[in-house]
Amino acid sequence: MHLQDVRNEVASQIANLPDDQIEAVWSYLNELTKAERNQTDLLNQYLTFWCGNQLLGTRIDHIIQIIPIVEITSLPDFPPYMKGVISLREEMIPVMDLRLRLGKEETPYTNHTCIVIINIQGRSFGLIVDGVENVERIPEQDICPPPKQTSGDTGYLMGIAKREHIILILSVDYLLSTNEISTILNLSEWENNGEFHLE
Repeated sequence: MHLQDVRNEVASQIANLPDDQIEAVWSYLNELTKAERNQTDLLNQYLTFWCGNQLLGTRIDHIIQIIPIVEITSLPDFPPYMKGVISLREEMIPVMDLRLRLGKEETPYTNHTCIVIINIQGRSFGLIVDGVENVERIPEQDICPPPKQTSGDTGYLMGIAKREHIILILSVDYLLSTNEISTILNLSEWENNGEFHLE
């Protein structure tokens, strides 16, 4: 059946419904439209934060929580950009210094420094950032593709947006490769159920 035939069939069936059922269908369609609009708005919402003097952003649906800087337990053999693990709600979460991951110089933490807990490929990780700025609504058409790079690992740079400041849009799923995630979790002795054990 063609799409137009489906539309005609639905219209004819609705026309034959009692008034109260038509009102119920109309109410349902309104709720469905509102839910779709809310989902679209969520995809257009970005948390922005500072890394040095550069403003970065990532989609809000990747954000789990934002917490102040807390004590981080360092672990041997972690990559240099991984500062260690923190305990949050009985879960041990690996923490990455975003400055180091992006090749910037490490600086002392301040009272603005915080940890953004994000979801990377289905796992919780912490990002140490220099400060959270705002939540911005950035429609897809406002994001320009990044310039092509001839060197360096920039797969995590999804695009560039202009608001009050230039915002580099990060795709957090590409901040770490699958191999890096596996290595980090293995070094943390992270087991399949998410429990963490130190020998």
